[in-house]
Amino acid sequence: MKITATQESLLRYFQIQQLLFHEAQLLDSWRLNEWLDLFTEDGGYFVPPTDVSAEEADPAKHLYYIADNRARLEERVIRLDKRTCHAEFPRSKVQHLVSNILLESDNGTEVGVSAGFVVYRTKNGHTDTFIGHYRYLLREVEGELKIVKKTCNLALDGLRPQAKISIIL
Repeated sequence: MKITATQESLLRYFQIQQLLFHEAQLLDSWRLNEWLDLFTEDGGYFVPPTDVSAEEADPAKHLYYIADNRARLEERVIRLDKRTCHAEFPRSKVQHLVSNILLESDNGTEVGVSAGFVVYRTKNGHTDTFIGHYRYLLREVEGELKIVKKTCNLALDGLRPQAKISIIL
């Protein structure tokens, strides 16, 4: 594979990297409303099942752990922000690590990106580890990149011992 870098492609890569790192920082500090602002109005957040390949997973055919359109995302953020959200009150301590960012497609308006991730969640003296890869569809909106779709493909056999995803990956 021949890789060539122009100033324009390097700038685009830097913008994508900064967006993904900024998103991780917002999630780690539980600034969920600001995180939500990173999405377009038609944005979505998905966590497919672990027993189906990432290429085959389809929310219309498979039971996803999470399949949120923008309205459901807003409700998730509201719920996670409340003291009555027992799964996350008190809040977990989380650390999102993002690596291996690859620009997969760029038509000038929308950008396809993949990245590896590790998310650590610590609560009540127990640490859960979520590993996998992200798939993003980004769109330029008024001069800045926004998330149209974020898919978190877990590289796990299942959710044991975690048994649930109460945080945002």
